[in-house]
Amino acid sequence: MNLPIMVEKLLEVSRMPRSPNKMTLLLLSSITVLLILSAVVTPTSATTVIQLQPTTVTSGDRVLVLANVARNGSTATLYYYYDANKNGLADDAGSSWIKIANVTDGGANDADNHTNGFTQFSWMTPQLLPGQYIVKIVDPNGPNLTTVLTVTNAPLNIVPAVYGAQGTSSKGLVNTGNAFSVIAMVTGNCRLCHQTDFPTAQNPGVNITRVESLFSANLSQINPSDTSVQPTIVNHATGTEAYVAWTGIASKTLANNQTLSVTVTGTNPAGNLTTQATAYAGVNKAVNIAPTSTNQGANGTAQSSATAQSSGSSGNPLPGFEIPVALAGLIVVAYLLGRKR
Repeated sequence: MNLPIMVEKLLEVSRMPRSPNKMTLLLLSSITVLLILSAVVTPTSATTVIQLQPTTVTSGDRVLVLANVARNGSTATLYYYYDANKNGLADDAGSSWIKIANVTDGGANDADNHTNGFTQFSWMTPQLLPGQYIVKIVDPNGPNLTTVLTVTNAPLNIVPAVYGAQGTSSKGLVNTGNAFSVIAMVTGNCRLCHQTDFPTAQNPGVNITRVESLFSANLSQINPSDTSVQPTIVNHATGTEAYVAWTGIASKTLANNQTLSVTVTGTNPAGNLTTQATAYAGVNKAVNIAPTSTNQGANGTAQSSATAQSSGSSGNPLPGFEIPVALAGLIVVAYLLGRKR
């Protein structure tokens, strides 16, 4: 039964003589029509949101992809696309959509672990060229939505410090005969602090061994052959500061009052930009010399971050609801007209 016929039937009912039974029939008919229209007219899709946190990242960083799905418990697929001309459209020669992962509401790859119509996916970005990308969610029960991600290729920020046997109370101090440690705080890339994050074939997460191999310390003042020593500790813990450390370094060969320098080198795990930072310590006498840093990329320069704009669909949060409301108003009018007759 189409909409005009339904309205006509309601008008016919409204013209009937008033009685309790007739009024009950009118009410039941109205409710039935509203339920039918709510099921038929209202789209099954409620997919209205895709959002990235953050919207600008360094290649290799984590991006949290937030989206809703049309039906609770359904599976959507995430893709990304290199938008070379930065016009927000998938019209670039040589570019294609690349699958990130499938995300099931309340199931596989959904970080919030609740079947509630919303999904959260933790995407460890692969090695991406700097520029603009389009991230898309494909929902089998709803429209495909996109948003924009800006990728830079910035160097890591490494701040090393030398600690004697007493830990933080002996920062910058190395005692002859005691072991010491070098701890370098690392920011600018999340791969140190996210080691699993729902790995898939398309989104493999973090290769811990490879991350460890991208850091080294020059300890040649201790041993001339130790020019590139890999760290003994790489902290991957989520929610804490990321750092790499070299522990148990012998100091017996150092001279009294010597100034010791240790150079730490790190490489962006998903890029080719490196950072070198040198920390200083005094032997048997603490020194307070700020670490010096140098950044070096393939072209000798580091790129700066850019702002990104995100886009999504907007409109009536309850699509299709306006027709049942209008019909309800029409029923009321028909009833009032019937009473005047």
